[in-house]
Amino acid sequence: MMLTNLRVRNISGDVSTDDIIPAKYKHMYTEPEQLAPHIFENFRPGFAETVHSNDFIVCDGIFGIGSSREQAVSSMLAKGIKAVIAPEFGRIFYRNAWNLGLIAIQIQKCELSEYEEVEIDLINGVLTKGNKIYSFLPPSNFMIKMLEVGGILNYVSRNMKQKKDYHYED
Repeated sequence: MMLTNLRVRNISGDVSTDDIIPAKYKHMYTEPEQLAPHIFENFRPGFAETVHSNDFIVCDGIFGIGSSREQAVSSMLAKGIKAVIAPEFGRIFYRNAWNLGLIAIQIQKCELSEYEEVEIDLINGVLTKGNKIYSFLPPSNFMIKMLEVGGILNYVSRNMKQKKDYHYED
């Protein structure tokens, strides 16, 4: 799976799920599209207005620490963010990201300039920008399949429909 024309958006420091989407909006709205305009509102004011489809975040700190706020992932996806690269992730955020279809890649040091365009080859675990090449542990085939269909719920739903003899038993 190759992602091309991804635009770099840099964020510095450790980022909590509350930094991504403040709690007050989580209780105010239910749809990710309603939450999307408020991403990073307190952490990096004005950021949401500058996000384009195909943007991805490069963070130099721990990304997604704190609460298990699934809306942190769904609001970024609704805004058009395709991936997050960081040296480390909060574990619950990391699972939520992959489960919802947001690519979360661990790269210890990724020095890319704001608005540069890059390519990510998920199968081979390579991020490329001109002569710069960053390697990462590629996701499993299962995780790639989840991404291709838009997350774990779509993956399970499609597989359930394909199994004609599936029966739930207590």
